[in-house]
Amino acid sequence: MDEGVAAVVAGGAGLVGAVLGAWLGGRAATEGTRLGATIAAAESHALWVRQERTRTYDQVCTAYSAIGVRLYPLYAAVCRGELPTPEQEEVALRAVGELAGACSGTVSFLGTPVIAAAALDVVDRCDRFEVELRPFLAALRAGTLPITEESFESRLNPSMHALRDARNLLVDEFRGVLLPDEA
Repeated sequence: MDEGVAAVVAGGAGLVGAVLGAWLGGRAATEGTRLGATIAAAESHALWVRQERTRTYDQVCTAYSAIGVRLYPLYAAVCRGELPTPEQEEVALRAVGELAGACSGTVSFLGTPVIAAAALDVVDRCDRFEVELRPFLAALRAGTLPITEESFESRLNPSMHALRDARNLLVDEFRGVLLPDEA
């Protein structure tokens, strides 16, 4: 009888061990699957953020380049001693506004805190440039300022250089995020 009881106890222990083993194995498989899904989701999110940053940063660089292209006809007119047309003025001012817009929203949201601060500096420099460009253009139209390259450069170059420097700092920060091994 002792052997029979021992066999029943051993069988019961084996059954409990098998059930416990199956339960623990199932939990481990579930946790492994959950962990794998979490890692895959994190990698997918990181890829999305990187793609969005790249797209957004490209928009900022394109908007900055547009300033030079759109400001040049206004500058060329002044250098020729001609009053810029209202269309040239509007196009130049809109380009500055587009750069400010490109920096103020998505860049601040998707960027690191350092990038967000650099983007806000670009927005501030855009505002300052616009604040100097509007009175300059008004003075040209009113005839209180000579229509010369020197007047353009003396009144607007400092704020244009400050805008360029702020944009360059922002691009350096972009590079540090998108190409961290090269920073």
